[in-house]
Amino acid sequence: MTRMEPVAAAGEYARHAFPDALAVIVGGSALTARRTPTSDLDMVVVTAPRDNPCRHSLHWAGWPVEVLIHDEQTLAAYCDDNLARRWPGIPRLIAEGAIVSERDALGRRLQTEMRRRLAEGPSAATPAELEAHRYQLTDVLDDLAGAEDPAEIAFISCRVLTRSAQLALLAGRHWQGAGKWLLRELRDHDPDLAERLTQALHAPAQLAAVAHEILDTAGGPLWAGYQVTDPRTP
Repeated sequence: MTRMEPVAAAGEYARHAFPDALAVIVGGSALTARRTPTSDLDMVVVTAPRDNPCRHSLHWAGWPVEVLIHDEQTLAAYCDDNLARRWPGIPRLIAEGAIVSERDALGRRLQTEMRRRLAEGPSAATPAELEAHRYQLTDVLDDLAGAEDPAEIAFISCRVLTRSAQLALLAGRHWQGAGKWLLRELRDHDPDLAERLTQALHAPAQLAAVAHEILDTAGGPLWAGYQVTDPRTP
């Protein structure tokens, strides 16, 4: 069955479920050349003041749909938190998505603000953040060096890959990501490094060598002498 185009489907759903919304924006891979048969419609809906924001998953017009529902105040706080943690997912959806509906140009104002803040880039890593990431990668590399069980090596290698990419992005003052977005952010930051890391996933010695390169650019391995203070209660 031929599905509606994503923006048209999102517009139909918005009219059905959120006729009084202040702004509705749809974005994500479904609107790009990266669309796959399983891509969903990622939507941000801004409503009048509400008790709580929420996330809603459903199917509509043949599409899987993920809806993030906020009022202006909670959306601002949510985006502030994401950007402070260097996670640009929702701010980028707003900045690059298609405005399905809006009142008083709210959608355009949100897009202008998110485009400006994304263009500024993430904040530089603090020494404590870099040390934590160096320690975590050093620790998992030690696990990889000592592992003999092929199944354990496979799981540890995945952690080395992820930790290495995260440290490279942090040290390079680039946005972070998870899953496929971690790879996309790394490719955007350093395509050659992204290629070498992914090619080395099933070659532990090669993977360790690339990870150590990343560690060296971030200050080197860190394990002995590393100390942090834990809270009194978890």
